[in-house]
Amino acid sequence: MFAYADPVRMLGVPAEVARTEFAVVDLETTGFSPARGDRIVEIGVVRMRGTGEVLREWTTLLDPGRSVGASHVHRITAADVVGAPRFAQIARELAGLLADAVVVAHNASFEQRFLEAEFVAAGLAPPMLPALCTMRLAKASGLPLADHKLGTCCAHFGLTFPDAHAALADARVTARLLPLLLAGLGTRRLGLPVPPARAPERLPAPVLKPRRGFAPVV
Repeated sequence: MFAYADPVRMLGVPAEVARTEFAVVDLETTGFSPARGDRIVEIGVVRMRGTGEVLREWTTLLDPGRSVGASHVHRITAADVVGAPRFAQIARELAGLLADAVVVAHNASFEQRFLEAEFVAAGLAPPMLPALCTMRLAKASGLPLADHKLGTCCAHFGLTFPDAHAALADARVTARLLPLLLAGLGTRRLGLPVPPARAPERLPAPVLKPRRGFAPVV
């Protein structure tokens, strides 16, 4: 589902960072393994330009159709997801949010596994998307970090990181981190292994249920 862009060797379709749109994604899940039945319980997306300008925010809780899992981590309870949509109900709108953009996530392989599984479960082919992983970028930059967790990377750059493990909050701080990492690598152009996906046919917007206190502001 994710084909990772090359920020160094410029292999593939060239894209100017400043003129490229990015869709920064974060997920909260019931556990670590979709192969074992874990599901997404919250999605946050920040659509931005490579300059750092935020264009749109989008978020919703999801009914996973099972236990919400580790509430002590993501602070989402069974009561919170009552009335929330299932993934299948928001899948096409989400695909539209990820279209015409480079998808970004921190430890993106985690998001990739869950999104692939959810699209398949919804009866849809997972879209093929150009992507960047900010964890990989942090490792490539050679920053003097104890580890490459999102909080550690943010602390290095002096970025405040409140409300960790709320999907929109994590997507917001990852969106702030991305331009700093690309600038540190001297990256002004990317090589995209695949072109950005086309937006699907527009359908009526689903009813979303943002986490309390995390309604999109853009």
